Amino acid sequence: MKKLIIFLGIAIIAIIIIILTMDGERGWRGEGTPLYTIAEGTIHGSVYVAGGHGYTQENPYEEHFNIPDAKIKFARLYVPVWNYNKGDTLDVRLNNESLGVREKPDYVAAFGTAQYAYNVSRKIKKSEVNVSVSYKNPNGGPYGVVLVVVYEQQDRFTRFWITEGNYALAYTTKKDEMAVSFGDAPENAMNAALWTVQIAGTPREDDMLYFNSRFLGKDVAKGKNGSYFDIDEFDVKKDITAENIVRFERGGEAYLHPLNAILAVEYDGQGEDNIIIHEQSLSGKSEIPLPVIAVILITAAVVLWTRRKH
Repeated sequence: MKKLIIFLGIAIIAIIIIILTMDGERGWRGEGTPLYTIAEGTIHGSVYVAGGHGYTQENPYEEHFNIPDAKIKFARLYVPVWNYNKGDTLDVRLNNESLGVREKPDYVAAFGTAQYAYNVSRKIKKSEVNVSVSYKNPNGGPYGVVLVVVYEQQDRFTRFWITEGNYALAYTTKKDEMAVSFGDAPENAMNAALWTVQIAGTPREDDMLYFNSRFLGKDVAKGKNGSYFDIDEFDVKKDITAENIVRFERGGEAYLHPLNAILAVEYDGQGEDNIIIHEQSLSGKSEIPLPVIAVILITAAVVLWTRRKH
């Protein structure tokens, strides 16, 4: 029995050493980054959001956009990727201009689900936008490409918020929901649109999505825009309040990653254009998943119980 005690003690120490020395670019990367506002403001104009087309392992991975022929005030490009590991690279080209070869993503969570973000406000010169993604990732690749554009249009006055991140809702960590607030909104809304981007959702595993008190639907994230990729637009004109919140609930999904939520409220107002770009948040540090913690605690309990018996 003494040998068993020694063995279990060594096992505990080994597990702890493995966790503490684990390469931060492999294994569990933590819960990730909850959505937060990267840009917001008011503009005589509107917001364009589009994307596609699911996990395909195409290389290069291509997506095409036709944006309004107007002056661009702000633009953000996103490339979510499955199974990021150290040594992987991503080369994004916008209308054949390279945005630079990237290694580390902006946001990473769980076991390598990643999000790359690019400010392309000065890169878009025409309404036709072609994006090509070449990558080195032996066991993964892009989930899709998403483009968000704020553009001028003098007959509209719009208050907008663009949020981004990468947060792992997962049964293994018991993280079941995430909410993001858009702050004060004009109450005299003429039109209002909410866009959401989620990855890793599958059919018949009912997640839920809410905007304020309104239930927007279940099984929203089911890969309807391509394998494991969902981008949705909702008319929320009647739901706008002074403080607006979108809430993602995992429900029956094993894994779900909210990546973006964008709100644009068109209203009858006057004023100067004002766009605020916030500092980008760093990706969350790696954390020990609960199952590993449970194994350590159970093993420690067995050792203590055995020692008391002998």
